[in-house]
Amino acid sequence: MAGKVAGAVDAPVRQIAVRRYPLPPDGPLAAAIVASRRGFWAEAITLWRDISRAGDHDRLAAACAAEAALQIGHRGLADHMLAQLDPVPHHLASMDMDGAVAQPSGSLDDYRGDMEHDVSAFRSDHPMGNLVPAALNSTSPTSSKRKSVLGRIFGGNPRKTQAAVDAFRKRGDEAGLREYATKLLERSASAADLHWAIVGLYKLGVGIGDALFDRAMDMFAAQDMAPDQRAIADARLSRALGYPGFARILLRRALTVSKRAKTRAAIRRRLASLAAERGRWLDDSAILSAADFATPVPARAALLDYVRSDDEASPPRVAEPVELAFDWLFERGLDSVQSYVPDNRLLMVGNTLACGGMERMMARAYRHFADGDDFEQVDLALLDYADDAPSAFYAEEAGVSARDIVLLGPDGEAQMPFALLPPSWNVRTHKLHAHIRKTRPRVIHAWNDLTGLLAAFAGLVASCPKIVVHFHHTPNVPLSGRAEPIACYPAVYRTLRTRRDIATVFCAEAAARGYADWWRVPEDERFRVLYNGFDWQSPETDTAEAKRAIGLAGDRPVIGTVLRFSEVKQPLLWADAAIALAQDAPDTQFLLVGDGPLRAAVADRFAEAGLAASVHMPGQVENVADYLAAMDLFWLTSRTEGLPNVLIEAQFSGVPIAAFDVGGIGETFIDGETGILVPPDDIASLAERSLALLRDTEWRDAASRRAVEQAEQRFSSSAFFDGLSQLY
Repeated sequence: MAGKVAGAVDAPVRQIAVRRYPLPPDGPLAAAIVASRRGFWAEAITLWRDISRAGDHDRLAAACAAEAALQIGHRGLADHMLAQLDPVPHHLASMDMDGAVAQPSGSLDDYRGDMEHDVSAFRSDHPMGNLVPAALNSTSPTSSKRKSVLGRIFGGNPRKTQAAVDAFRKRGDEAGLREYATKLLERSASAADLHWAIVGLYKLGVGIGDALFDRAMDMFAAQDMAPDQRAIADARLSRALGYPGFARILLRRALTVSKRAKTRAAIRRRLASLAAERGRWLDDSAILSAADFATPVPARAALLDYVRSDDEASPPRVAEPVELAFDWLFERGLDSVQSYVPDNRLLMVGNTLACGGMERMMARAYRHFADGDDFEQVDLALLDYADDAPSAFYAEEAGVSARDIVLLGPDGEAQMPFALLPPSWNVRTHKLHAHIRKTRPRVIHAWNDLTGLLAAFAGLVASCPKIVVHFHHTPNVPLSGRAEPIACYPAVYRTLRTRRDIATVFCAEAAARGYADWWRVPEDERFRVLYNGFDWQSPETDTAEAKRAIGLAGDRPVIGTVLRFSEVKQPLLWADAAIALAQDAPDTQFLLVGDGPLRAAVADRFAEAGLAASVHMPGQVENVADYLAAMDLFWLTSRTEGLPNVLIEAQFSGVPIAAFDVGGIGETFIDGETGILVPPDDIASLAERSLALLRDTEWRDAASRRAVEQAEQRFSSSAFFDGLSQLY
């Protein structure tokens, strides 16, 4: 399977004795394996992405989704999934990125093969086959017994069961739900009762491998149903457990075996509901009609009209909703746009004011221009904000509260053309457009990938004369997300950057290079770089006094950091390097400032190594400068970075740096003069070289002086704000 995979299915439609797919969570895996093995690449993508989003079989799912994407030339998705793999499997690295193969005739719905055989063959033959679990749920034949009324599948009192389960879930009462579910199982519960019990347990973190959960799944699978009704029941459960793509395939399969018009209509309505829920209006367009949807869907009608040729029999083009929405906008949606006469206003659009480097720069930029004379009015629109919440961390620095912010919440209903966008985007973009038309800004400044696309769509529809998209990461950060739209960012931004009313700016040379590679465009003059800028005043105290002021020993060296305790910052790896260094320098103190989901795990790692007394973890602090002043050496062990503000702040404070050479880190200091670059993830080198620096007082004193000089030259506030003014 290292090259192109053939595999047309020899399965004419005949009198069917269906072997059903196994139930989730193994069901999607088995079906995905069959889709890949048989060459149904579009369906393989859907199934492997279901599995990836659910957090199951991460490396296997990412590799197989990438393989399927490469097979049909879906380069954006291939990039998205390959970014999850380190290292990239050899069979994928050697595949032709621009290659595409035709899908076999038919679809996975027609599969009548031996699933167990295909899974076994995949495990033996595929380069990633060793990652397939030793056993998947059995694929026993279903009963052919028919039941006349669909509702009889879900006998008992499902509404009562659902209400009871929801009550346990809201209280987080796993023990209570277990007792309730046990009683349901003892009285031979109906399929609907079992459905809600399974979903409730799953939502409270109980899954496969748990005896009660497995028993409920087995009882659900043993329910006696006709093939079409079985597929519907399994689809409902799949959807509830986070596998909408698998649910869609099960429903389509049910259509192939159902003979009753009423049941077929119910199946189509469920398919329509799935399409609406995911904003994927072209899914199953060959099956669905407008009547299958609960209400008229103008977005669907517009897209069908857009993608169909004069030959109504030809299948519509399939693409991600975001890419389709922008394609429609560029080719049809801008024809009737009426320009406005702009007022001298600036609109900034961001995610939040939570703790983060990009959020801080946005807060400072907003405050600067709101207090300045460049614009008559500056507005701030955010996707998420609430006073006194984590989303308001930099509210004081921005000088705002909730009453000053245009909140782009998801509540409401989106009209055309915003309804073309995914459900999580469309209402927010519609609200942003309404604000733009009302206030007529001269410039829109969006901070990063997602808000850049929302601002571009809303701004183009409103005819804003200038839209700036400001990137504060390397592409690794957006690529690490699971959101489906990310896969089409390159295609959309390739088109956006050709327009004169769209400008792009990057926080670092490394970020600009990374995005040029990701988008597959040359890095030209449109890849402008503007370094972040700061006004920084370090405390007027020596290092020993600064150490004592925060509770550390003044006569012992301190290695420190300021970070968010999250996976991308690799704080556990930071702790491992510290533990390694402490073996040769046991008097070293470690100072980790910040908070996040891995903070407790880091504290435990130090405690297990017997270093609890040597580590100080104060959490998030307001006076970061006081903590930087106490450090002799600053470490950063991130997996990826754009231009980390904290390293600039460390330079302003005269603290030498030792950091992994990723992203724009090397642009924040002078390697060898004010810090050292270490190969990524090389904790042995980090510990060894840092130990040498701690012992070289003369070098550290010189590095401290030079750090302040270069920070003031390269990262001043005046240079940053002047650059933004020129860009506007």
